[in-house]
Amino acid sequence: MRLTLLALLVLGAPAANAQGTLSTQGFGYPPGQLSARAAAMGGGIAETDPFSPLNPAALADWGRPGFYIQYSPEYRSVSSPGHEDNTMTARFPVLGGALTIGQRAVIGVSSSTLLDRTWQTQRTGVDPTSGSGVQFTESFRSDGAINDTRVALSVNIAHGLWIGVGGHAFSGDNQLRITRTSADTTSANFDQKSKLSYAGSGASAGIVWQPASHLTLAVSGRLGGRITSYRNDTTLTHADVPKRLGGGATFSLPGLVVSARADWEGWSSLAPLGTPGLGVVDAWDYGVGAEVAGPTFLGAALPLRVGYRHRTLPFTVDGTEVRENTFSVGVGVPISRGRSRIDLGFQRANRGTIEGISEHAWTFNAGFMVRP
Repeated sequence: MRLTLLALLVLGAPAANAQGTLSTQGFGYPPGQLSARAAAMGGGIAETDPFSPLNPAALADWGRPGFYIQYSPEYRSVSSPGHEDNTMTARFPVLGGALTIGQRAVIGVSSSTLLDRTWQTQRTGVDPTSGSGVQFTESFRSDGAINDTRVALSVNIAHGLWIGVGGHAFSGDNQLRITRTSADTTSANFDQKSKLSYAGSGASAGIVWQPASHLTLAVSGRLGGRITSYRNDTTLTHADVPKRLGGGATFSLPGLVVSARADWEGWSSLAPLGTPGLGVVDAWDYGVGAEVAGPTFLGAALPLRVGYRHRTLPFTVDGTEVRENTFSVGVGVPISRGRSRIDLGFQRANRGTIEGISEHAWTFNAGFMVRP
């Protein structure tokens, strides 16, 4: 029984009561591959944001060589009748760098989290084999993620028109652990571990077009290659990396930026990686946001940001889709006379209520962009 349960957890068990969350079902939670600035604007600017590794053509806006890294801890609470779990998950969801090639090309390398499967929960029960009703505590823990490493090139082919292409390598692992403890020596304690690894590939392309001085339009997509799961050196299952298609528009005036975006991701192609009956659904992601010039700090205006995002998460709970609504705010702090910047933001996510289970989360985003 314990080995069966561990195998189900490794391969993506759909039961919410086993994992203790709504957002980390299946193969995990998709942070969205958004930079701190894009997240603060509800994802609305993601298609034209050079630090969000979605549209390879957006690399054009790097301006000069640099490096970006982001830290995003999430504080999650899950409530069910008579019980509440509070956890903190530390993530580094985006990092990358870019190098300009003359005036007409930019090459960039990035690594971002596609699916994060970090969670921990526990339950108490009575050991039926002990004969004396011995109570035990069983802990379930998962650590790991599937990451997207991208090498991309953006080229200016005409005035205001950039195209980009990217190659992707998907890799990562999930480490699962089940521990049972009991104060009674007649009940057997145990500690079991298992590790599952992934490897896959894909390609992406995109366009960024500025038809007018105040308007920027962008579209991008990703084609998924084969992704394979392994336990140790043994091949388990094959599936396809999810396809993605997104588009966005950004309207800019002095001291004001308004953006909107829609994105579709074909998560259902991952279903063959999991256990039969694992609920995997394609998902839409919508976001809008605004940025306005705020107070002056060290001689430069601080950009103030606000956004709203609505999306469907890729894995169901007992056959029911989980929808996430997120409100966000943020600020940018220019440093080194504007060559570099720190982006800070907060997100409040509400992930619905299903059969008495509700989940809410606060996420703090800190992005550091450094240009020499």
